[in-house]
Amino acid sequence: MLTITDKAVSVLSGLCIEEALALRISVNAGSCAGIRYDMNLQDKASDEDEVLYFGPLQVLIAPSSAMWLTGVTIDYVEGSDGPGFQFDTPVLAAGCSCANRRE
Repeated sequence: MLTITDKAVSVLSGLCIEEALALRISVNAGSCAGIRYDMNLQDKASDEDEVLYFGPLQVLIAPSSAMWLTGVTIDYVEGSDGPGFQFDTPVLAAGCSCANRRE
């Protein structure tokens, strides 16, 4: 389903553990490909959420976002634009120049 690199897990879990929060990843309408990825900190899962664990990192995904995260890899990169999270979406990458942009 979803892959989060070790570097991204390290950065994200540091943020979440300090606040005792989980990370919610959601997919919404937007961008030229029609979807936009959002990440927010949340104190608990809802009854419908899929809960994934990447080491100490708890990730919450609503059922409406789950299918859009299949095959996606989240990485933390330090590029010329500065550090940030990159969503690698192989299915969209061929048709969208912003599919691999940092969020």
